[in-house]
Amino acid sequence: MPSRAMASPRPATLVLAALAGGSAFFSASQLFTGPALPVPMASHVARGARSRGYEGLYQPFGPDTYKKEGEPDEVTGYSVVNAQRLDLYDWGINLNGDKLDNLEEYYEEALIGKGGMPEGSAIFLKDLILKSYFVRRWDTAGFPGQKDRNFTGPNFQPSEADFEKALRKMKRNILTKSNFVGKDDGQGWTWLVAHQGPGGLTLVTHRSTPFGQRPLALIKDGDVEKFFVRVYWPRLFMRLHKFQLWGGKARQFPYPVRMAEGFQKKKG
Repeated sequence: MPSRAMASPRPATLVLAALAGGSAFFSASQLFTGPALPVPMASHVARGARSRGYEGLYQPFGPDTYKKEGEPDEVTGYSVVNAQRLDLYDWGINLNGDKLDNLEEYYEEALIGKGGMPEGSAIFLKDLILKSYFVRRWDTAGFPGQKDRNFTGPNFQPSEADFEKALRKMKRNILTKSNFVGKDDGQGWTWLVAHQGPGGLTLVTHRSTPFGQRPLALIKDGDVEKFFVRVYWPRLFMRLHKFQLWGGKARQFPYPVRMAEGFQKKKG
């Protein structure tokens, strides 16, 4: 059988192939020899996740640096997997939910910084403040409600002015004792708490001991300005890695699980 002649490529195909090759060459040249291409969806969270400086909370290696694998750590209770001690970091003061007898020391421990916006190793808190306080309103329970998406930065991303606005809202809520979760126990403290909910991690405030939650800071009535001028954000970021606060007064899981009607026990 006579062989069929191979069809020559169409002009449109040649043009598309040339464009694709040119685009790949341009991207490679920018990656290796030119300036970085702009990334409109840059995230402060990603940069915060890569930062592990802890700005002064790291303790130097000492003679008791390592423990045997599987041996529990005194600070966290976790088993040491890689034999490196977790208490190389300054974990700070721990609260005892049964006594709560060191609240003043816990409060003062976070006031050794220069205030302002969280930066460096604590930049993750900067995003949490934006997420939690750049909102239009709070719900009736004190949790962040309708989000405000009117960011003023390039490509509709948050600008520094947006972060500052969120921080001012956070400060105003604490000053006015508004939009907090739970009841006010009259003890004169505002608790800044990391709350894990269906929408992810957010910051909320309590006016009573937040059992079952993860406290990050105490703010004393009358000293709100002092807190925001002297807060040491890396300390709060370190507290984010601790356990929830439990104590003798907390008898019930904060989110009771309701059994289906068919599985409820009959009252006899």
